[in-house]
Amino acid sequence: MPYIKSGDGRREALQNGEPALNAGELNYQIFYYVKHYDWRKYRQIDYNFLATITKFVSNFLGDKPNYQKYNDMTGVLIRCYKEIRRRLYIDVESEFIEIMESYDDEIAEYEDTKIKENSDVE
Repeated sequence: MPYIKSGDGRREALQNGEPALNAGELNYQIFYYVKHYDWRKYRQIDYNFLATITKFVSNFLGDKPNYQKYNDMTGVLIRCYKEIRRRLYIDVESEFIEIMESYDDEIAEYEDTKIKENSDVE
């Protein structure tokens, strides 16, 4: 679990929804959101919860995602849901996998473009 230093404003920026600049920041942002989500009020994962996590991921990927960003996003979602389950006892595995898989077509299109540009693995 990445820990963002306090005192330089990044924690507050991420907590307020500013786009994460790297995988560690995305992990922090998602974990913070889940930790502070009002589970008593909603008692379950709802559309707004999923939409917020998806927004964090989309903002991280930006307008021109690349292989590294897609790979980082996948790793963050996997490691983050495991840490949420371990420390917060909340099971978000299926929701995080669903978010990750929602990018499958986009990633496949990106991969096909790169094959055309650079040729395939020999």
